[in-house]
Amino acid sequence: MLDKDRHIHMVPAERVLMMSIEHSAARKVDSERFEIECHLKLSVESFPHPLEDVIRFTFASTVVPDQKMMTEITFVQNHIVKSIFDKNLAGDMTVCAPDDPRSSEMGITISSEIKAQMAVSKQFREVLIRNGALPESVVFVR
Repeated sequence: MLDKDRHIHMVPAERVLMMSIEHSAARKVDSERFEIECHLKLSVESFPHPLEDVIRFTFASTVVPDQKMMTEITFVQNHIVKSIFDKNLAGDMTVCAPDDPRSSEMGITISSEIKAQMAVSKQFREVLIRNGALPESVVFVR
């Protein structure tokens, strides 16, 4: 996760106190494309302020995304986040040590893992289809 000064912090899952996901309203970026920003905030034991990261993605849609779609996307992301933390706590994910020089190459961030799982999520694709969006048009933005 990133702090306010854009420094990356690797945090063991067991030190996480709370995580929140806040979505922006869908913003029109051209005639049929919309962008959504998902702000991730992580409260960590013995850390003075929340760590933050952002997931941005665009997609094509024939209709303007509504609150129902946003709620469904949040539900899918929450399920993915729970899965990530469950795998991490079980020791099934890559381990990174802050003092290991290879960690910058091998490290995983919550946002990168969420993006990877959203890209292959059947439920995410179904939410998009149900709400008039084209799942094959999803692009994750840096």
